[in-house]
Amino acid sequence: MPAPPHQISFDGSQPLPGTPETDQPYILRHMSVEDEGDLQLLLRRAAAFADYEADDRWDIVRDLQRRTDRPTFDTVCALAGLDGIVERVLGLDILGQIGAPANRPWLDDTLPVVVGACDDNRPAVLASAITALGHLADPRGRPAVCRHASHPAAEVRFAAAFALPSVAGDPPSSQAVEALIRLATDPDPDTRDWATFGLGTQLDEDTGPIREALAGRLDDEEGDTAGEALLGLARRGDPRTLPALLPRLGDAPGNLIVEAAAELGAPEALPALERLRREGWQQDEPRPSVLDDAIRACSRGGP
Repeated sequence: MPAPPHQISFDGSQPLPGTPETDQPYILRHMSVEDEGDLQLLLRRAAAFADYEADDRWDIVRDLQRRTDRPTFDTVCALAGLDGIVERVLGLDILGQIGAPANRPWLDDTLPVVVGACDDNRPAVLASAITALGHLADPRGRPAVCRHASHPAAEVRFAAAFALPSVAGDPPSSQAVEALIRLATDPDPDTRDWATFGLGTQLDEDTGPIREALAGRLDDEEGDTAGEALLGLARRGDPRTLPALLPRLGDAPGNLIVEAAAELGAPEALPALERLRREGWQQDEPRPSVLDDAIRACSRGGP
């Protein structure tokens, strides 16, 4: 769980804890709530959180992303272009999905701002910019994402693993695929997880290097990475899937393992799947229907 966010009062009278007033974000030092409207008040509140992952901060970000008026967009772009890290990260976080309800009417205006932020050398800014490019899902953002796929900061590499499948293009570029394959062996477990998910499920490409990368993660002990690898191999009908699947079905499997059985549709998995249903596996799973799907697929011998 992220640490509880630190807030200042919404009237702007108190600085962030432990920070001199002159070091406060520009938006906090130069906005007067009495003279500004709802947009500035929301930006002020969001900028007051020291924890960029605070739930309340993201509630505000999502509220602003639902807006489809040009003044909001222009204000957020200006925010993303400032030098201060707090305001720049906030602007980029909003730009990633601003105007989504109206099918992103300012995509062509958004991309240069976000791509330009990828020249910033601060990891927090880079991570927000690359994540935004992933949400924008435009191949024009691919060079900027690939350029940072080997960044020394784990948060930047994680953002690249998230973004690469969305900017890879159709068919996916070899540059994006190769970067994901490298990230699937990253020392950071969350980065490996997302890269493996990207290779196995988000991309439909079926090549020898992708299969080898997935097979190489079957014994990963962190998070869902092994399950994502197994599912990716099952989607491609790889013969290594069944020998890896059967023992996992007998060892308190998660939904990714059961989903892999559904993708593979192997009759050999049916006894284990039926046992899971008898033992109430579905009662504690967020996606209980995946077991029914797997039993049907394995009963008919194919997905």
